Amino acid sequence: MDKIDQLTSAQRAELEERVRGEMLRQVFQELVQKVTEKCFEKCVTKPSSSLTSSEQTCLAKCMDRYIDSMGVVSRAMVQRQQRL
Repeated sequence: MDKIDQLTSAQRAELEERVRGEMLRQVFQELVQKVTEKCFEKCVTKPSSSLTSSEQTCLAKCMDRYIDSMGVVSRAMVQRQQRL
């Protein structure tokens, strides 16, 4: 008999919630990494010791769009979780 089979329903629910939370954190971390890379590739065409003002503006706008998109994605994920 597996240890997971020996869990009470409350313990199982708590474990499932922890796993969901960890999965969401992992997805978020991966998204942050990808967006950071994408924004850097898009905005910093000639890397140097400092950013130009246009690179700073581009990065800020790129990250703003990312944050807005993350809000939409996060709300959708929460809604899906609530339906389960």
